[in-house]
Amino acid sequence: MALAAGPKVRGNLKPLPPPQDPVTWIENATGDLYPWQRELIGELSAPKRPRVYYAQVARKNGKTRAAACLGLAEICLKPQRHVYAISDSERNLNSVLMQELHDIINASDVLRDSLWIFKDRIECPETGGFIKVRPGNYKAAQGINPHLVLADEVHLLPNEVWDGMQQAGRARADALLLGITTPGYDLTCRAHELYQQVKAGTLPGRIYEGDPALPLDDRDNWRLANPVHDFLPSFAEALAYDLQTMPEHEFRRFALGCWTATESAWMPYGKWDALAVPQGPPPQGTKVWLGFDGSYSGDSTALVGVTDEGHVFVVGCWENPGRKGWRVPRDDVMQTVAEAMNQWDVVELCCDPPYWSREIAEWTAQWGDKVLEIPTFSRDRMAPACTGFYSAVMDGRLTHDGDPRLARHVSNCVVKATPRGDVVTKADKDSPAKIDLAVAAILAHSRASVCVDTPLPPLVCL
Repeated sequence: MALAAGPKVRGNLKPLPPPQDPVTWIENATGDLYPWQRELIGELSAPKRPRVYYAQVARKNGKTRAAACLGLAEICLKPQRHVYAISDSERNLNSVLMQELHDIINASDVLRDSLWIFKDRIECPETGGFIKVRPGNYKAAQGINPHLVLADEVHLLPNEVWDGMQQAGRARADALLLGITTPGYDLTCRAHELYQQVKAGTLPGRIYEGDPALPLDDRDNWRLANPVHDFLPSFAEALAYDLQTMPEHEFRRFALGCWTATESAWMPYGKWDALAVPQGPPPQGTKVWLGFDGSYSGDSTALVGVTDEGHVFVVGCWENPGRKGWRVPRDDVMQTVAEAMNQWDVVELCCDPPYWSREIAEWTAQWGDKVLEIPTFSRDRMAPACTGFYSAVMDGRLTHDGDPRLARHVSNCVVKATPRGDVVTKADKDSPAKIDLAVAAILAHSRASVCVDTPLPPLVCL
């Protein structure tokens, strides 16, 4: 049942339990905590605490409860404390953390009659402190002066919200901004930056994560990411079930506490890297197929080659270096294509036509039928090509030159299901993560596979 607008006020408020150390007090008031929760609350309730703290743990280990208990200890044991919980929505005040606070208070015989519960805030009349929920947008950080900010699932917050909340507590001597989260998939977000800082030892925090290089079913590795593993008898059994039913990228994030490159990662972890054979470009005169994916300014422009033995190598890549107004150097691209056509025995140059129709027409005039147009927006053509490329990787029938740019573009690919099969795309059309080298490699590999394996091209080659 939805809460009414007003507070749930009893006629005779009961006094709070006598002050103790925060961990003992909160356990007496709300029930036992897990050891890792005790450590976190004890560390962040100390007189000299950090101004920013990042905690990362796998799903279902009690992170939201830990944040909620820290907030309750803050407003009940210290006078006139201003605590803010950040909503996971930019527009409304629905908050998993606020719901957790409601549940904890209503289940506590000690706190139920000592605090006022509103829909969007918790008030402690005895100390004058409160916990208020704020929407997850930049404006919510304006006009507040917090002692404590609780940012749950910080990997979902826009960067400017985190930055705004960090600035909001600047006037408080003991202000704390706590980010507590499961790992995400956007490696450009603020949470991943905080994760890297904690790993480097430049930011206070704690990270519970498994070793991504170990097998997924390594149960000792499960313990590293799940601090409650040994305290819940059914936890390991639940993880074993998840391993059988969840996609790998989800199991790595939610069960092993590992960041993944994308929300729906295309390649299993480590599979692409295992196929690296750094041997430089093929010798002059080698038979190759070239894939070209061009752009105007925002995306990369990519030229990738594939030999008849299935070796993938980068010929050229033009990426925006982060400079405003940057444009792809078309003359440089034209020169690189011409050099490639002269250096190797190019069977076909497969091109994605948008933005480069004039240049493709020039290439066709110069090299004739060797130049093919394969629009990457066509699911009928790209789905079989993506499937063939993926199968070659999984079966070990493909090698590559180990170029880190190509590896990055492959890891940025997100799977999208279509009636024709899976195709690769960006996680978001505005994402800065590029996939153009991967697309060019798929185009070249598709044509090379057709011409080497079967004389009759499938639909992808029409």
